[in-house]
Amino acid sequence: MINRISPVSTQSNLKIYRIISYFLIFFFLFSFFFFLIPHKVICESGNSLYKEEIDIAAKSAVLVNYETGDILWEKNSSSKMYPASLTKMLSSIVAIENIGNLEEVVKIPVNASGRNHSAFRFRTGDRVSLLDLLKASLISSHNNAIVALAEYVSGSQEDFVLLMNVKAKEIGAYDTFFQNTNGLDSEFPEHKSTAADLAKIAGYCMKNDLFCEIVNTENDTIKINNEEIEIKNTNNLLEYNYIKGIKTGATVNAGFCIAIYSEKEDLKLVTVILNDKTTEERDDDVLKLLNWAYDNLKYTKVVDSEKPAVTVIAGSTTVLDIDLYPETDYVNLVNIKSDTVDIESRVKDDITLPVEKNEVMGSMDILINGKKMKEIDLISRENIGSGYISQELSASESRQTLFIIIFLIVFYFLIFLTIIVRNLLLRRNL
Repeated sequence: MINRISPVSTQSNLKIYRIISYFLIFFFLFSFFFFLIPHKVICESGNSLYKEEIDIAAKSAVLVNYETGDILWEKNSSSKMYPASLTKMLSSIVAIENIGNLEEVVKIPVNASGRNHSAFRFRTGDRVSLLDLLKASLISSHNNAIVALAEYVSGSQEDFVLLMNVKAKEIGAYDTFFQNTNGLDSEFPEHKSTAADLAKIAGYCMKNDLFCEIVNTENDTIKINNEEIEIKNTNNLLEYNYIKGIKTGATVNAGFCIAIYSEKEDLKLVTVILNDKTTEERDDDVLKLLNWAYDNLKYTKVVDSEKPAVTVIAGSTTVLDIDLYPETDYVNLVNIKSDTVDIESRVKDDITLPVEKNEVMGSMDILINGKKMKEIDLISRENIGSGYISQELSASESRQTLFIIIFLIVFYFLIFLTIIVRNLLLRRNL
């Protein structure tokens, strides 16, 4: 038996095929022109990495970027604590800034004599240079040495402490209040600071060349009445070549404390540890923080001004692609294992020709862990006239666009050809 297709059924099928053909042709044309009409691309990039926690024994600690003052890691860094001999960082820098000639030899005053302040058996009237008193204060941490310096500068320890507290506020250590020059706290319950403030003080002190030289000295010799006395630095961590000072401290109330300045590669850090139970625990805490920092924190070029950030696709009678570049580089200290870096770019709604070289076409925000760190203008790197068709598309972008267009042409041509062949077969069967 031979099956025949009815004329009505054939006509109906032809109508359906025509409708499908028209729809596909329309869709093809729409897809093709989509690549030609003006539109803008806004690029965002992100990088989310692993975050590491640090377990330290100290009650309070802080790790600070020396160059920017940014807190990189902290534990109770705003809690008021006894600073012990870390006090001498501030008293010593105030002495340096108020003494004209450190080579001057002075007599030890009554209040700085005896053994009630330190192991030095100063006698009233002993002759010591101001520089040697400074070394004894910062290297071997002798309390009566800083008392002698204070009385030389101000006439009394009380008046000198006024200078110290004024200097603390100038530095930005607003939660610091000192009652003496050396940090002894048994009779001075309000003599307190914070880890964050002490880091600011340490950073300020390390900008002074003489201060830096002294606190980075492991062993030295001073003269008392022309008798040479050897002194040893209380900071055992100076054995690490990247640690450059600065001060240790300890009292019953304060526990074991330390402030450290370190340099490795291009990263400079200030570390403050307050109230550890032993010197070993204190030093271990410092090394934990520094090892973490130098393993994880790297200066990174977050934005490269030589690489396009955004490509603006525009055109009316012509197709125009303009690469927009960051006006400047942006380098920041980034935790390569935990920080999230996001870049949000914005461009003008309507870009008209001509476009001049270095013309501002938009801006980009750099966010680290969601916090806006910097805003940079986006500029054109070339002069583009009204009749200009940019040749600056990257090779990968050009190939990608061309491939999509060719694929669509071939795809729709094959569909169209299939429909035509189908129609011819249907007519032949009528």
